[in-house]
Amino acid sequence: MSDSPAQAGAAPDPGARRDPSPPSFIRAFPCRACGAKLSFAPGTRTLECDFCGTANDIPEDDGRVEELDLEAYLKSLEDREEAFVAERLRCARCGAEQELPAHHFAAECAYCAAPVVSKDYAGRRIHPRSIVPFQVDRKRAQQEFRRWVAGLRLAPNELKRYAQSDAAMKGTYLPYWTYDCHTESDFRGERGEDHYEQQQVRTSKGVEMRRVVRTDWFPVEGRVERFHDDVLVPASRSLASSLRGAAMGWNLNGLVAYRPEYVSGYRGEAYEVSLREGYPAAKEVIDANIHSMIRARIGGDRQRVISVSTRYADVRFKHVLLPVWVSAYRFKDKTYRFLVNGQTGEVAGESPLSWFKVTWLVVGVLLFFLLAYLFSR
Repeated sequence: MSDSPAQAGAAPDPGARRDPSPPSFIRAFPCRACGAKLSFAPGTRTLECDFCGTANDIPEDDGRVEELDLEAYLKSLEDREEAFVAERLRCARCGAEQELPAHHFAAECAYCAAPVVSKDYAGRRIHPRSIVPFQVDRKRAQQEFRRWVAGLRLAPNELKRYAQSDAAMKGTYLPYWTYDCHTESDFRGERGEDHYEQQQVRTSKGVEMRRVVRTDWFPVEGRVERFHDDVLVPASRSLASSLRGAAMGWNLNGLVAYRPEYVSGYRGEAYEVSLREGYPAAKEVIDANIHSMIRARIGGDRQRVISVSTRYADVRFKHVLLPVWVSAYRFKDKTYRFLVNGQTGEVAGESPLSWFKVTWLVVGVLLFFLLAYLFSR
């Protein structure tokens, strides 16, 4: 739900270069026992040491999940280009240099697995202020993935062996926008009420009486109002449409104020879909909801919506990070990706087909129908 403007945070200074965020937006956390890197432990409020196993508590935080004024932010960002470029970074632990992709702000060193973080959030002007921390750990994610693969009857056996192996799964935070607004919509339409009549119909066998439906139409007009809360829009372009199902089923009541500890040990993607680009996608969802409300208000057996005039008020947004486990499998020179929702454990993925299994399935179906035909004679 939206806070009042005073609670949600003042609109940004139009002269500011970036969204004001604390210097500790992204950082690495050393173990208090041995100094090694720490990773967030899913479903807890601790950071675990990957070297000595020591649990390091995350301090309590009374930060609030903020919703910000969309119009004010868009105005402040006018004529201000955002940099979408890769960064060349040096690992603070081993000194190795590597490139951080333009759409990542956090990753692991390819040589020593230490956290590698962007110096300036890849040039983005809006930083996430809320996050759903991982609730599903790597072990459970692998179990859910194996269960999902086991249900793919036509998948090649190589995929099933891959799933049973210690398949590499990367914990990643994906960027999203959420939009809230209040709408009032005036509409005009028609309500259709069905009734049935007996009608003579001429056929090849003569004249038959058939029951046919007739619809009487009546004009309807009115107004519907609604508060649209947390309409979710992906801000990543790396997510294939085939994976969208598992990546859209979130309980946003699990959002908490952003803390860099939650990202420690995981990849983090920076948004590629801008705040301005995401709003039309949210409006499509909002307008579809309004259309459904209007049809329900018209009632009857059938509905015609002739015109709709909608006013949008108090439009607010959040930039949030949501957790997923990602894996990829290569089969016959093509890569197939899989995703496990890091909050719910839901799985979505792209699966190759074993044409050997498909062929035998087709042969089996044809034989079944052939035998059924022969026995019926």
